[in-house]
Amino acid sequence: MQVPLRPTRALINLDALRSNYRLLSAQMPGAVVIPALKANAYGHGALAIAQECQELGATMFAVATVEEFFILRDGGISLPVLILQELFAEEAEAAALAGAVLTIASLKYAKQLSEFASRQKITLTTQINLDTGMGRMGLHSANPLEAIRAIFALGSLNIEGLFSHFSTSDEAGKTFVQTQMASFRTLSRALAEKGISFRYQHMANSGAILDTPDRDPFNGFRPGIALYGLFPSTEVNRTLPLAPVMKVVSRIVKINEYDRPWTVGYGRTYAVNPGSRIAIVPIGYGDGYPRGLSNRGKVGWKGQSLPVAGRVSMDMIAIDLTRTRTPDGQKPQVGDEVILLGGSPKIDGGPTTEDIANLQETIAYEITCGINARVPRIYLREGRMVGVETLREGYRSWGSI
Repeated sequence: MQVPLRPTRALINLDALRSNYRLLSAQMPGAVVIPALKANAYGHGALAIAQECQELGATMFAVATVEEFFILRDGGISLPVLILQELFAEEAEAAALAGAVLTIASLKYAKQLSEFASRQKITLTTQINLDTGMGRMGLHSANPLEAIRAIFALGSLNIEGLFSHFSTSDEAGKTFVQTQMASFRTLSRALAEKGISFRYQHMANSGAILDTPDRDPFNGFRPGIALYGLFPSTEVNRTLPLAPVMKVVSRIVKINEYDRPWTVGYGRTYAVNPGSRIAIVPIGYGDGYPRGLSNRGKVGWKGQSLPVAGRVSMDMIAIDLTRTRTPDGQKPQVGDEVILLGGSPKIDGGPTTEDIANLQETIAYEITCGINARVPRIYLREGRMVGVETLREGYRSWGSI
């Protein structure tokens, strides 16, 4: 049975994605593109985004978990997929046998992979994650040169890449960014002098692509949040005309008109008077719409910003329509579309994703990642639906809709 799509949906603009991809590529001319598809492509739908980037010429993809790798592989993505962190043994073995590119960040872990590959009589493709200052999963050693030489001496490993990750590239000051790059560069040159080279060397994330597009010795970059049309912070260069890829919309399902003083929602935090009009919209924190927007958030309707009335509940929010009408006298009606995030306050009245993040005192990454699988993704090209991803049926391209 074909289930009707929810009116609450995330519209994914593939034209915007393609424009962002090309703008970022122009920042790093000639470098290979390794899109970050972690967390379901930052909430945008990993499989559909991967298909678009594959067509645009991406070299490989970067993910965080084994499950994310298998979503791409099972979905027909043929490009290599780099899992960015070390894994537990059972995860690493399953991913290795399925052809994932595994990350090495210690000699001990490299030995485990080498021994497994030897037992299986296979060669594992790997990359080395170097800790230049992030202090998390990278190779941290008093003598990284010798540690990497020891890793190269192991059997059954094809070590094709060396990469690292910036910890402050989204901040205005670039002193530590330059320190990290210098550390990487020094080690890369020392390894080359010892006859050790890499097919891929990459470090730039979105902040570095926008602010520090230094190529030496890098021949690849990993766009994340900027690929999806959002800036990593307010401190980076924001002149590149990135276009937001996600817009979350819904429709008014009910309008209550009150004839006496009343309250709205849990906790009775919003009071209404006779003549008040309150709309109910089917989205809530169960979809990833933040509860912190209770009595604070705004939604867009025909160019106007309307206030969230009362607490955000699991499945719905209330919107105060009492004083709302268009210049020609129209009032909101049941079935009208409202914009929850990814809008433009000056055009459609809807809040931007960054507006939502600022109200939550967080970052745009968390907002888009938080829009969960209960919200169907509708993929648009030139305004036309070309794919859909739903909780019940997963991803379907236009040809199977």
